[in-house]
Amino acid sequence: MARSMTGYGRGEVLEGIYRIVVEIRAVNHRHFDAVIRGPRELLSLEDKVRRILQEQISRGRVEVYITLETVQNKRKIVVVDEELAASYVHSLQRLSGAFNLPQGELTALELSQFPAVLRVEENELDLDYFAPLLETSVKMAVSQLFQHRLEEGRRLANDIQQRLNILSDFIKIVRERCPLSLEAYQQKLSARLEELHKGMEYDKQRFFTEIAFFAEKCNIDEELVRLESHLQTFGNELIKDDVIGRKLDFLLQEMNREVNTIASKSNDLDISRLVVEAKSEIEKIREQVQNIE
Repeated sequence: MARSMTGYGRGEVLEGIYRIVVEIRAVNHRHFDAVIRGPRELLSLEDKVRRILQEQISRGRVEVYITLETVQNKRKIVVVDEELAASYVHSLQRLSGAFNLPQGELTALELSQFPAVLRVEENELDLDYFAPLLETSVKMAVSQLFQHRLEEGRRLANDIQQRLNILSDFIKIVRERCPLSLEAYQQKLSARLEELHKGMEYDKQRFFTEIAFFAEKCNIDEELVRLESHLQTFGNELIKDDVIGRKLDFLLQEMNREVNTIASKSNDLDISRLVVEAKSEIEKIREQVQNIE
């Protein structure tokens, strides 16, 4: 079944104090293009995320937003610089001995108030721990995105199929109209010759030659057969579970070429009017195909 290139997916994993949320938005694009945005701590996992996307998505611009949250405020930790603290203690002891100062008991609280003994840092993430969590969240988002693209693709396919039916009707009507067009030309030419010769005899052989030439010039049987074949191929491709957008676009070019040839060969106003309607339907199908993967 046809898949749209547009859609949205969301995945969320809660593990311990951490919550990873992945949101994916996809729009149409000629090729696969992924933009991944997330916290600096998870940048090294970007290639892993991109590989997961490419396993499911062949075409389209994909924007991925990764959010890392904590359900408790434990992302920051206090770090003790023990070497610096020991240096402070040693220096105070030297000062006491050098200047014969009384040596009082130094408490941990007092020592902690010296510059840089204590500092607050972000708790470094364990990527080996987070990698499978992120992978699970991304796959959940991709799965939801895939379903959205499939539903939208089904809607597009239904709309396109209705327009293919209109083009099939166009072929039937034009086939029925062609002999009438030739007959009308024959009657018109015969009436004109009668008017010019005022009832006198004229070259019948030349008359029939002219009719045959007109019939050959306006013959569109081959174009109708090819157009019908393209429609059948298009319909078969539309129901395939595959990447079909580029092939459908190529078939539309061929269909448009056949309709243009029919327009150039036809010398009938009704067929010309039908051609305009057919070209309009092809253009509407083209607009829909631009969104199909």
